Amino acid sequence: MQKYIYGTGVLFLGYLYFNRNPDRKIPVGNNLVSPADGTIESIIDSKIEIFIGILDVHYQRSPCDGYITNVIEQNGSNRNAIELSTIFGDITVERWSGLIARTVITFIETGDHINKGDIFGRILLGSHCSITIPNNLSIIVNVGQHILAGETIIAE
Repeated sequence: MQKYIYGTGVLFLGYLYFNRNPDRKIPVGNNLVSPADGTIESIIDSKIEIFIGILDVHYQRSPCDGYITNVIEQNGSNRNAIELSTIFGDITVERWSGLIARTVITFIETGDHINKGDIFGRILLGSHCSITIPNNLSIIVNVGQHILAGETIIAE
């Protein structure tokens, strides 16, 4: 009986760890912050692709202030794109789930105003996120770099 209690405790602690949402220090200024925790997999032209590992925080945050112009659901609930109108130009954040959880949750709707660093969604377990930014911004992160949602500046 005691080993079942310990097992339940371990599962509960794992649940708390995977659902954590730590406070972030949102940088001020005219810059874009990462929409997701993870490791940069690729940078092609103005698109940054981020791998969200199983141990990363799975909440996504807005890269800057703006208005949600569109939320596009794809393939049921395991992929979507969020389009933002910002002072920098149009920005698209795409999110898709991994093979295990297959669930992308969105907390915002078309027409909503969102501030830099605000939480707008969550992906269960391992997954990917990409951000396509306007060409007038300079990307200041590198492939292989680990970044934090709402805290790491990715472009200026």
